[in-house]
Amino acid sequence: MKLSTLLFSTLAAALIPLELKGKRFIRPSVDAQEDGEVFFIKGIDYQPGGSSAYDSSKGVDAFTDAEACWRDAYAFQQLGINTVRVYSLNPDLNHDECVTIFNNAGIYLLLDVNNGEYGANLNRADPQGTYNAYYMSHVFKFIDSFKNYPNVLGFFSGNEVINDDSNYAETVPKYIRAVQRDMKQYIAKNSNRTIPVGYSSADNTDLRRATLEYLQCNNNDDDSQSDFFGLNSYQWCSGISDWQSSGYDVLNSTLSNATIPLLFSEFGCNTKSPRTFDEISDGLFGGLAYTFSGGLVYEYSEEASNYGVVEINDDYSITYLTDFTNLQSQYKDASTPVLKSSQVTNDTKHTCDSSIITDIYSGFGADFDIPEQSNDTKWLIDNGASGAYIGSLIDDLSPRKSNYTVYDVSSNEVSSATVTFADVDKANTQTGVVSSTAAAATTTAAAVGTTATASTSAKTSSSKAAGVANVGISFTGALSLILALLI
Repeated sequence: MKLSTLLFSTLAAALIPLELKGKRFIRPSVDAQEDGEVFFIKGIDYQPGGSSAYDSSKGVDAFTDAEACWRDAYAFQQLGINTVRVYSLNPDLNHDECVTIFNNAGIYLLLDVNNGEYGANLNRADPQGTYNAYYMSHVFKFIDSFKNYPNVLGFFSGNEVINDDSNYAETVPKYIRAVQRDMKQYIAKNSNRTIPVGYSSADNTDLRRATLEYLQCNNNDDDSQSDFFGLNSYQWCSGISDWQSSGYDVLNSTLSNATIPLLFSEFGCNTKSPRTFDEISDGLFGGLAYTFSGGLVYEYSEEASNYGVVEINDDYSITYLTDFTNLQSQYKDASTPVLKSSQVTNDTKHTCDSSIITDIYSGFGADFDIPEQSNDTKWLIDNGASGAYIGSLIDDLSPRKSNYTVYDVSSNEVSSATVTFADVDKANTQTGVVSSTAAAATTTAAAVGTTATASTSAKTSSSKAAGVANVGISFTGALSLILALLI
């Protein structure tokens, strides 16, 4: 086994739900008592067949063919990526095996809640008419379907809905905030963990800063702000651009005041092919590393637009393209800052101010009078959307290779294309967590007269429990208390 694979497997052992702190994603330590680490996205956009191929009536999507997921998880591990974005998924289908494969392979997921079908997106041409309970029920069912997967990094509320065509930049923004508010309230009410909600912005240099300023600010704590901000950017073209000509220098300076995590939700200009992806080492993980938190290359599979790094053949085998090996080399050699959670500040959210945004882009609809929820939407938030399928990880999935063949860039079969897994039992839980049972036991100890101070470590809690036995608790009671504190 190659050294790079061994290193990747070690990292995957800490695949715990990511958290947000200030403008950074944080990967918590396996031991809850130790400092977490800033997480940089090395990712790829993933929609085999393209978004136009999605059809909910077919009963399949990108996460229903397990053999394809085994195949692609292996390729992801060879690329050295840690995150994939998926644009169109059917919330009514069972995705357990595919998501478990990616989870155990060390892959986080950024998922778009929308698709192109009727009632499953906010129509930029008619935001008022399409922001309704029917649409929100689709979004809520999508959240239900994926909320229990710990490797879901976040949800995109929209992709390039705000743009400079027609009057969309003026009319759409407040509806994006309304959708995000509803999503975050639904997650708070119906999920057992907080899942970040963000937005993916169009590749428009005039609009991007205004969109960020509008979506990141605090509007009277109404929950409508973005938790993270994705930018679709194709300004740096391989072999043509550099830091200045791509505008990365301007991007770095104009977005440096962000108070939420920034990422490239799409990047990888293909004006010149094959792509060398030098924007990764020289840009994204170079000068932008203290402003952005990584990004996702567009895209995994070769489609009509010629952005793919693999070719999916008629027999569902894949062949690596030259772009694959070039991207593999860039991600392998990319050096990112090593930052601990304690080094990250919790930036104060800016209070929303329309004038700041219109000064940047006069035609932007910087309206913070967010549309109200309908009574039906409120009911769904309070009572749940009753999604057809609520997913969960599979406990006993063993790593293997796909039944679909993998070919390298020279069209030679990769015979050892087996996905590697970290220890499944450790993948999604932390040690050293003070449980609610332990907290209850601490309260009991205080009630019977102990003066010991609260402790976050199991060792100290055990000592405290031993002290409680001296104030009149029976041996059996003390033993029960000690065991509770140690859980």
